[in-house]
Amino acid sequence: MNRLIAFGCSNTFGHGLEDCWNYEKKDVGEHPSKFAWPSVLSKKLDLECHNHALPGASNKLIMNQIISFPFAPKDTVVIMWSYLDRHHIFTDPKKNCSTETIAHWHKNRRSVTYYRQIYNENDHKIMTGHYIDYTALYLDKHKITNFHTTCDRNIRNSLVLDIDYDLMSRDYPKGLDGSHLGSEAHKEIANRIYKGIST
Repeated sequence: MNRLIAFGCSNTFGHGLEDCWNYEKKDVGEHPSKFAWPSVLSKKLDLECHNHALPGASNKLIMNQIISFPFAPKDTVVIMWSYLDRHHIFTDPKKNCSTETIAHWHKNRRSVTYYRQIYNENDHKIMTGHYIDYTALYLDKHKITNFHTTCDRNIRNSLVLDIDYDLMSRDYPKGLDGSHLGSEAHKEIANRIYKGIST
């Protein structure tokens, strides 16, 4: 069966959905949710779902994941690009998957220093545009069907399908963590992506 390969952050992983919530730790589950939008979309497209989202992922990390992935010729890739303000540092020259997360919710010294002294929103917008464009060029070059959307309203790119994620975030019930979207919103995300890629 042909595959749908999804990439993104916790909003693609399904953080907070009923099968993706650690009740003891009150944190994300170990495996992507079968109720997350990639699973719902894969059924609509009659494809086998492979959800490779990483909670907390930056767009830099998502791009690197994709260009390092062993795709098959008939794969369909759907990417939900993450928030502009996230960053990753690749720490091991021998393993390009070995990273350090730099995020505003981390209180470690490097993250705090990065956001106080280095972070610039315009710079991240420009770099995110490069990540999206390069990823699309890479997938097109390898003849892999690819579609793009985002959960960040600040990302503006002609390749990115606007699904009004912010509006859904306000209008739909939240998941079990009280922060991420619930299952009804994930169904609607899948519907909007399906409609967008089918026209």
